[in-house]
Amino acid sequence: MKARFIPIICGILLLFLLILSAVPVSHELVRSQTKPSVTLVYASSGMMPQLLDTSQVDAFIVWESVISTSKLGNIGKVIARDPDFPPDHKWEDSACNVLVMRNEFINKNPEIASLLSAITIAGMRQIEKDPARAINITAAWVYGSKPIHSAGISLNPQDVETEAFHHIIFTDSASIPSISRITSPAGSSNHYDQNISSGINNSVRIYANKLLNGSEPVISGHPQEIKLGYLPSSDLYAPLYVAILEYETICNTYGFCLAPENGSSDRPSHGNLMVHNQTVATVDLLPGSVGGGVMTGLGQNVIDVAYIGSVPVLLQISMGNAASIIQSINTGGSGLVVNETAPCTDWKSFISWIKQRSTEGNPVILAVPQSSIQEEMMREAFDYEGIQIVLYGLPPRWNVNETFT
Repeated sequence: MKARFIPIICGILLLFLLILSAVPVSHELVRSQTKPSVTLVYASSGMMPQLLDTSQVDAFIVWESVISTSKLGNIGKVIARDPDFPPDHKWEDSACNVLVMRNEFINKNPEIASLLSAITIAGMRQIEKDPARAINITAAWVYGSKPIHSAGISLNPQDVETEAFHHIIFTDSASIPSISRITSPAGSSNHYDQNISSGINNSVRIYANKLLNGSEPVISGHPQEIKLGYLPSSDLYAPLYVAILEYETICNTYGFCLAPENGSSDRPSHGNLMVHNQTVATVDLLPGSVGGGVMTGLGQNVIDVAYIGSVPVLLQISMGNAASIIQSINTGGSGLVVNETAPCTDWKSFISWIKQRSTEGNPVILAVPQSSIQEEMMREAFDYEGIQIVLYGLPPRWNVNETFT
């Protein structure tokens, strides 16, 4: 009886050996069908030129004036800017930075909210009227009076800002971008989408334009204290800097302004919101380091008003932060920088380089600021190009397309 089963057992063993012998072939086939990949590493904006200069990353994407610093210092070459990124040149006219306010602050102080919006727009008009003066104000605010020293270079702050301003459009009417990473959980009440739709307040800016066109503000009550958050390391908030340091011109033109408490400082920390030479509110200018942190401050009621990036604002509003976008601050101002020796000159050749390096088993390493508009740009662009994102230092099971829910 046992001898009868020997051929069957031998057949099973032979089949098993054939399967084992085919495993390497199947493995190679699967690997050849895997998407090309790029490695993302999160880094602060100030560290990116140093990381590129020391070959710790192959490229980075960030905002001005870090881009211009790298270009003028011959640290890297700029191969793509906002309009160049797919899909469909989405970022060409999208708001990069925005003015945002707590909903409770708006409801309690509608006139003050509109005054701050109007002053921001007035700052934009001053930039357009006298760009040279705006460049000097911004250079001194962001960098001070001394040369910029970074990654072994020394640059004049005015030269850097002159280059940077060529690539920034200051506008209060840019469209608010849709963010692909914001999704509603299955079976939810879609409150995330509702938060986003209710998180854009157009009424404040509409009234602000009436104030700029001669309507008289009506302020009731005693002067109050306003907490205003912003990122002082960025020149993208130049309308705020210019509005404060050109307050006399703005006051003479419109009858209201945000005057610095210390008129001799290049970066004042306190100001007075003035209407016809009367203080209607005091303003504390609170510097932050990242947009997400400033938005957390709004959510915790320790900040009332902020100038920050549109993506961290939208991400937190989607999760229930009770704040509203009032208007855009700018479009443009982002750039993709690669090593001078990299074999690419534009977005198309950059993608070809990524695919080649991925095939060779040496993926391109790209530095991005976390939860920023630049990260969102890259995630959407790489998804469009069929490039898989791998987060530096994390095991493969964590390298999925994250969504913020």
